Amino acid sequence: MKFRPILITPPAESPVTLDEVKAQAIVDFADDDDLLTGLRDAAVAHLDGFRGILGRAMVSQTWQVQQAAWLREICLPVPDVSAVAISYADAGGAEQSVTADNIAVLPIASGTLVSLADSFDLPTLENSNPAPIKVQFTCGFGTAADVPANLKLAINCLAADWYENRSGDTKQGLPMGVEALIRPFRWVAV
Repeated sequence: MKFRPILITPPAESPVTLDEVKAQAIVDFADDDDLLTGLRDAAVAHLDGFRGILGRAMVSQTWQVQQAAWLREICLPVPDVSAVAISYADAGGAEQSVTADNIAVLPIASGTLVSLADSFDLPTLENSNPAPIKVQFTCGFGTAADVPANLKLAINCLAADWYENRSGDTKQGLPMGVEALIRPFRWVAV
């Protein structure tokens, strides 16, 4: 059984500032700051994380996937994983943690491989819990300063385009150029 990823800790900051969006949209007044902030946040949400069209995180954020049973190798469907923690409900229902020295993290073509050491004895899990194993991981390029310029420009262009074209026309798709800007960074597991 596959469980959907759950966002545990959202990014601490946006990849772009309101001032960057305003410069792209050529807005030099404060009346529309709330609107532009909302459009920026919507553009980030459209691109970012598991649900975004990039299929990867931009600014570091922590996600969790759960598992029903032990596997020596767990494939996380995202790149740029910087930290992994595994906890589980033991046979008595108490939460336990796998020590860091029993966890290896390796980048692979389909995302990130989390591997449990052969020396780690797989403990008995709580029977009544359908998902007793929690894998929490931090992924993303790092801070906003670490996000590639192409992705920042794509966010700014998307927010500025939505600001200029507020008709809600869904036939348009991504504005010209945004697709080209994000293409090298879209994550599609192979």
